[in-house]
Amino acid sequence: MNFKNEKQLLFVIRYTLPLLILFLSGIITTFLYYDHKITFEKVKQNTEEKFIQDKKQLIKEMVDNVYDYVISEHKQTEENLKKSLISRVHEAHRIIINIYKEYAHKVSEEELTLLIRTAIKDIRFNNNRGYFFVYDKKAVNIIHPLVPRLEGKNLINHKDTKGTFVLQDSLSLLKSQAESYQEWYWRKVKGDMNEYKKIGFVKNIYELDWFIGTGEYVEDFAVDVQKKVLSQVDKFKFGTNGYLFAFNEKNIYLTHPVKKLVGTSALKRNNLNNTKLIMEKMWEKAKTGGGFVEYMQKINPITKQPTVKISYVKFIPEWNWLIGTGFYKKEVQVLINKEQEILASRYNENIQNVLIFAALITLVLLTLSFYISYVIELKFKNYKSDIKHHIAENQQQYELLAQKSKLAAMGEMMENIAHQWRQPLSVITTVSSGVKLQKEMKTLDDNNLMESMDSIGNSARHLSETINDFRDFFKPDKEKTLFTLQSALEKTFKLLSSQITNKDITIIENVKTITIQGFERELLQVLLNVLNNAKDALEGFDGERYIFIDVYEKDKIICINIKDNAGGIPSDIIERIFEPYFTTKHQSVGTGLGLYMSREIITRHMSGSLEVTNENFTYEDKSYCGANFLIKLPKE
Repeated sequence: MNFKNEKQLLFVIRYTLPLLILFLSGIITTFLYYDHKITFEKVKQNTEEKFIQDKKQLIKEMVDNVYDYVISEHKQTEENLKKSLISRVHEAHRIIINIYKEYAHKVSEEELTLLIRTAIKDIRFNNNRGYFFVYDKKAVNIIHPLVPRLEGKNLINHKDTKGTFVLQDSLSLLKSQAESYQEWYWRKVKGDMNEYKKIGFVKNIYELDWFIGTGEYVEDFAVDVQKKVLSQVDKFKFGTNGYLFAFNEKNIYLTHPVKKLVGTSALKRNNLNNTKLIMEKMWEKAKTGGGFVEYMQKINPITKQPTVKISYVKFIPEWNWLIGTGFYKKEVQVLINKEQEILASRYNENIQNVLIFAALITLVLLTLSFYISYVIELKFKNYKSDIKHHIAENQQQYELLAQKSKLAAMGEMMENIAHQWRQPLSVITTVSSGVKLQKEMKTLDDNNLMESMDSIGNSARHLSETINDFRDFFKPDKEKTLFTLQSALEKTFKLLSSQITNKDITIIENVKTITIQGFERELLQVLLNVLNNAKDALEGFDGERYIFIDVYEKDKIICINIKDNAGGIPSDIIERIFEPYFTTKHQSVGTGLGLYMSREIITRHMSGSLEVTNENFTYEDKSYCGANFLIKLPKE
């Protein structure tokens, strides 16, 4: 690391963290500010919506409660009517029995009947609609306050509008029980084609062999119930100006706080914009399960100003009523404004607290960051010192391993030199011995002498070329040069040619002419190491021995494949063959540095990679297995 870069790095260590904290603090503070602001606006909006929704929910619950009350009263109409009838008949029955007990033995039967008729016929109930009738067990009328002309007549064959024999049913019911309910259907007035249901109650008067009864139209009784319900609804008030309203199917007010409006048509009011359309909307909403209607009312009862009103309406199909209530938006707006003022005050207080908290946190973090930066700087300097020490140690170790590798390679080269020299030296020895022998035997002529000298000269030149080849191999590469992979392989084969030939190894080449810039002699060392391993692996192999070499380019990567057919590397050691000092050879012939240094040269010096796998393949219709070394080099 140069001094300039080191100064820049120390500057980064000192000031990056504080600046980053200031930057993040500014971002977070700004975010919190705007987040609070957005939240405040949302809360304001939600507050208004919530108030409106709460108010809507409130009036809906009120209308639903009244609806439930009305439906409950409607369902109990007939039950309450029956209770009323039985109560009245029992009262009249007690009167008759009391008269009977008091006068039965004192007056005649006609006089007793007169006393009872006098006591019963003028009794009225249910808003003067109810009365009592009395018959004997032969269906002869004893008392009929509304139609006195029927008294004394036998009405056994009297039928209602549905053709039911009313008195026959009464007598039949009272044979097996003391009292019973009945249902009849009558027309109320002459010419009315509608049939109205009437519920009756009859009871035996065993002492006189009579029965007494009464009846009431359900519709008439329901009118009383409706009046009762409307009186309860009319009492219902909430808030400053809250009330319930009700209309019938003709839009006639059934209840309203302004009493003069009750009984009048809502369509004639001029307090609404387009009253008819609003009423149609109300009926549409009400008849579809209930709903809200928003409309403009010309005059607010309190402010006397035009205002928007929201009403909730619901339909009561049993009575064809529309009931509802509503509220004025301006009344709710007053509450909303108060709530929003409270929210604004809280918002300002929160923003102030956020800013103070952010400033304190920033100050603390800045102090802490300066301290951390100081500690990191000290650690960096110590770490830098340690790195330099370790680099020096590693470099020393690497140089030592490289030296050992070179010595090991030199030993192998000496062996190769010996192999290469053996033949030319043998030629020189043989030729020189032949010349000497011919001289002693006096058979040496000038032609033989010249041929022998030429042979010795050729062998000597071969020895010199071999020395030059091996000397070039050991020269260090100082700079990258341009060379072809084909020439590098040829130089390697030249160094190994004698051993490859002696061991009957066939080289199969598929080499494309590719030029590369790099350290040629270092690549020669790698190729020599890999080929030596293949050669040694094939030494103990029975059968045809092959080394396959493929050189090609793929995706701008130069690939050198070197594989043999020696059976492959055992799976338990294939992952370790590039480790330093790992070898399967005897200690006297192997150092375990060849493949390690080969990978180091390829990765460190040539920015490539060296990998090995076992591969199954076919050659000349025969299947083989062997180690495949793949060298990948970038194309510069």
